[in-house]
Amino acid sequence: MGWRLIVYCVLALALTGSFLFITIENESLSSKENNSSIFNAKEIEIRSSSKNKEIFYTIESEMINALSNSNNLSIFKPKIEINNKDSYLVKLSANKGVFFFESNQFDLSEKINVNLIKDKEKIDLFAEKVFVDIDKEYLSSKNMNLNHNDITFSGKEVSLSDELISVSGNPISFAKKNTFKGLSDEIKIDLKRKLLYLSGASSIFIDGKNISGEDIVFDYENNSILNSENLRIKSENS
Repeated sequence: MGWRLIVYCVLALALTGSFLFITIENESLSSKENNSSIFNAKEIEIRSSSKNKEIFYTIESEMINALSNSNNLSIFKPKIEINNKDSYLVKLSANKGVFFFESNQFDLSEKINVNLIKDKEKIDLFAEKVFVDIDKEYLSSKNMNLNHNDITFSGKEVSLSDELISVSGNPISFAKKNTFKGLSDEIKIDLKRKLLYLSGASSIFIDGKNISGEDIVFDYENNSILNSENLRIKSENS
């Protein structure tokens, strides 16, 4: 086991105040002869925080590559942990990605796995590519699937900035096998009370009935509608 070199990096302080605490294994630094790369390092760990200092995150990467005159780092097989102690914990892994250190953002691709823990509940997220904004507290993708409590949500963005998890997609489809399925423009998930808040015009197919309405409140634990405006029910046989 070699010693570790601790490097304190202050990046773009005048513009962003970004601060990175970087740990690099010894004998892992290298440079290219054409000077196209500032440095190339293996087995690296980065620790930092959001601009408001309420969210802390760490990055473990098998290798990073920093190009000259660039405000980003290429990261390989990264493992990322985002911790908002008062609200949620997000763990991400991917085959590769780009870390934009000035804006606290990630662009991840290939073999992405995301676990979100909130209110002692777990949500799994799957996508081919994911963009993460730590300061604005959201994850986005062209095609994103979330799994929770045997329910699958298909959308494009997940926001963690409010007390409830918000999924948007225009529309979002959601389903629980052999139980119910539906569509909505936006869904807020209340993990504590086991409720779905469906915004705008929405529909749910359950018990052989197609139920549509506005601003539906759905109890996904007991499979029942608690509230809605302009509720309309159409039987499968009608």
